[in-house]
Amino acid sequence: MYYKNPKGTSVHNGFPNPATDTSLQSIDLNTLLIKNSISTYLLRIDGDEWRNIGIFANDIAVVDRSLTAAKNDIVIWILDNAFAISPRHSIPKSAVAWGVVTSVIHQYRGGK
Repeated sequence: MYYKNPKGTSVHNGFPNPATDTSLQSIDLNTLLIKNSISTYLLRIDGDEWRNIGIFANDIAVVDRSLTAAKNDIVIWILDNAFAISPRHSIPKSAVAWGVVTSVIHQYRGGK
């Protein structure tokens, strides 16, 4: 479209190009969620036992194996060749702590 531009005015047509907006910064999920990439794993949660703290079936737990778990950290642990999740202070004596849950990704729409 052609607009006659009177002196001293600015005419805009359509939406601005987001590529030219230098104030926008991209969000890198690797940088945001993963501090130690070599020791970080993503595990899919099975079951709804943790609904009360916001962890649901099919959520993705970001687990860092290099961290030492604090008393109230949520951890992944192994007992009888099966993974489980709970606060560190609730791990059974015979279980082995596997890693600390640092984040949980909840998807509202399935990826299929």
